[in-house]
Amino acid sequence: MKACLLAAAFFLASILCFSPSPLHADDSLDAARKEYALHFFSVEAHVKLAKQQFEQGDRLQAFYTLETARREHFEAKDFTTAFRRIFLNDRFDNSPEAEAALKTQREVSPADAKTAEKLADIYISRKEWDKAIPLLETAIKLQPDDFVQIAALVRVYTAMNESAKADLRAQAWTKTHPQALATYQVRISYLLANEKLDARPQVNEALAKYPDDPTLHFDLGIVLERADDLAGAQREFDTAVRLGPQTAQIQGWVARFYFMRKIDMRHALDLYLNAYFLDPEFYETEYAEDRIRKLAPQVAESLMAESAESQGPALPPDLLPLLPAVEKVVLRTAEHDWNPSFDKGMLKIMGSQDEVNRATAMTLLSEHPDAKTEKQVFQLLDDPDVFKRGMAGYVALKWRSKRAIPIVRKWLDDPAELVRFDAVSALLEAGGPEGRKLLQEYAASGKEQNAQLRALLSEALSK
Repeated sequence: MKACLLAAAFFLASILCFSPSPLHADDSLDAARKEYALHFFSVEAHVKLAKQQFEQGDRLQAFYTLETARREHFEAKDFTTAFRRIFLNDRFDNSPEAEAALKTQREVSPADAKTAEKLADIYISRKEWDKAIPLLETAIKLQPDDFVQIAALVRVYTAMNESAKADLRAQAWTKTHPQALATYQVRISYLLANEKLDARPQVNEALAKYPDDPTLHFDLGIVLERADDLAGAQREFDTAVRLGPQTAQIQGWVARFYFMRKIDMRHALDLYLNAYFLDPEFYETEYAEDRIRKLAPQVAESLMAESAESQGPALPPDLLPLLPAVEKVVLRTAEHDWNPSFDKGMLKIMGSQDEVNRATAMTLLSEHPDAKTEKQVFQLLDDPDVFKRGMAGYVALKWRSKRAIPIVRKWLDDPAELVRFDAVSALLEAGGPEGRKLLQEYAASGKEQNAQLRALLSEALSK
């Protein structure tokens, strides 16, 4: 707790001179923020904001924006579709229309392996294994030297709990392609699966032929780690990370090495973020999202404590990319050991780019009414920043509902969905009978254009 208090004191001294904003903000980020506020109930608006934060160097904030969208606001399927399209430029279409078009194309060109592959991908995405298998078999016959479709078939059989069939198909291909990279990878994977077997000769032989393959360097790292050669393992893992920047498995498992071996928590965090942005579902023995949630505040708190003795008027550069985690450390400290000096910090965090942080700061401040702070809260009700303004609405209503209600009521006419959402939520939560009456009138007027907000309002008023 002493370390937390020291870190929080450092942050509060510097945050008042610091405006939370992305590292290299530009017009595209500004536009994404506006779209986020205007179309708050659109998953695309949340993911686009995260993409702009990511592009500006705020990777940790992008992570939190995505996870709040995924866990708090939208269905997993809708989130995944938006993420893959916006972050990975994945235009994969498994609709009935796409399926019909590919079927027609196959009738015209039955010997086109690519068409068979694409149609198989649609069935795999739907877990329609029986439809996918014959298409994969066709693609394999048309391109017998391509391991990609063999690998897809192996995944299908594995998903069907038919691992024996999967192994047979993989082994049959490797026998006819003994020098192929995929053959080495398959053989090495079998050797590594059994720690009693020595995979090193096979890995060395493969690396002699394919020195720039990231998977082989990763495999050698595993061999060396098992032999307790941590320096050698680190060297090979780092090489694998460098050669395979787009491979979530490599980025995430090397992150685990740095994390579990307690070599470098900051680097582990960066690598887990690499894996997450390639695949939000990445899993080693725990999901990347869970590792990041644990690691980020730990790393931030450690750096904050180190910087406390030499604090200046602004946050040190190494803490700027960790700002949302720094805020979480302070909020956690304030929650457990509140004192009036936290007021200004809470007002500042109420303008955070992180939705959870600004809501937490608002809640903590609202639970500790203070006459001196009240004037600042009411000033924020006219702030051009919709984040601060919305959070101030909750606090003002909780502290002085009668005075704040007429101000918050005007927000119901705002074109931004986020502003109307905050108005509705705040009036429901702290507006009392008068606020509820206003919302009943608003619901009856039919003015609310967003279907989700209408449904939320109707459900809340029916209770």
